[in-house]
Amino acid sequence: MLILFDVDGVLVHHRAYHLGLSRSIGYFSRRMGAGDHALTQAEIDEFEGQSVTVEWESCALSAAAVLLARLRAAPPADPRPASPGIAGFWQALDALGAAPTPTPRPDFTALARRVGAVTPPGGKPSLTMLPLLLAECQAEPWGALAAPLLRQLLADCYDINNSPATQVVQNFAVGHAGYRKSYGLTPHFEQAALLETEDSPLLQPAWRDRLLAERAAGRVHFTLYTARPSLPPVEVLEARRGYTPEAEIALHLIGLDSEGPERVPVIAVGKLEWVARRAGRNVLEWVKPSPVQALAGVAAAASGQELAAVEAALLVETGAALPELYQAGADRAVHVFEDSANSLRAVAHAVELLNAHGLGLRLTRHGIAPAGSPKSAALAQVADFVHPDVNAGLAMVLPEK
Repeated sequence: MLILFDVDGVLVHHRAYHLGLSRSIGYFSRRMGAGDHALTQAEIDEFEGQSVTVEWESCALSAAAVLLARLRAAPPADPRPASPGIAGFWQALDALGAAPTPTPRPDFTALARRVGAVTPPGGKPSLTMLPLLLAECQAEPWGALAAPLLRQLLADCYDINNSPATQVVQNFAVGHAGYRKSYGLTPHFEQAALLETEDSPLLQPAWRDRLLAERAAGRVHFTLYTARPSLPPVEVLEARRGYTPEAEIALHLIGLDSEGPERVPVIAVGKLEWVARRAGRNVLEWVKPSPVQALAGVAAAASGQELAAVEAALLVETGAALPELYQAGADRAVHVFEDSANSLRAVAHAVELLNAHGLGLRLTRHGIAPAGSPKSAALAQVADFVHPDVNAGLAMVLPEK
């Protein structure tokens, strides 16, 4: 049996990312003089229910909404375009903040639903919304000022050097010391790493121990696959700027961070990016809901390797013959535990690609959503089962003997 585990919302109660997202919007709204419009948990849940599951995206979209509300509330006396680049973005925000104006709170719930309605499957919400928001403010007297600021927020939420939203979210997530060490950038503020102080495990120790025992017996092989940033593949010893150990922090939190042969493989963004850079590819093409990350997850679960698993996934994605690495998982049951409907679709697509090569995988999709979560309805459309937590799902997959 092969098992793919998402991390946030499945193995880990990711209070850190949610708290950091909420505080990030408060930071933006205060800095531009709009008040303090931090996101509520219900609003964050709505974004995730609409498959906007990357905090860099939801932060950028929400900050853009606050910015437009601030400009409507008190159009600036000087509506000339901001200076280009991220430095010009912060200068423009500080100029707005020098004239604080009480600003009506945006309807973030309505924004999340709008984003979900217009973003195509596999599309990036920020890139989908950017032309729509630019069109809306084009005729406004302050439109020339707003346009470059919107582009800075939304054009590339995955570039730490140029994305204001990503910078602020990461400043909260890894703390000012981790931010400076990993990125070589000056922090915007001092803050302890929320990932170390606020997260808690959802996977119960008894089920963790059961998984490790089944793995040791050769009956179960599993991997964590997550959109969290991470270090490069464990097989790579070279250090490099821009890699933060966020996936590894989660692995430690739930007690799966053994070294050597007992090490649990992780397919996270840093692992994908390491290979993408060497292949001349954009890592955004591979991160879920792309099937490439799921392809790598299946290979990692079957083999226990990270670097080779990503390289094997690339071969499948490019239409090459099926790499030998996948044969260790042939004719096995595959279970995926996810809290995102789009990511479940991605795993199903990955299994279809592998089965087209005759691998004979049998997929079961487990959606994870607490009772009353807005994610439940979306998950029910694509999952074979929806569980209130991962422990309930494992009780189905690994019943008592």
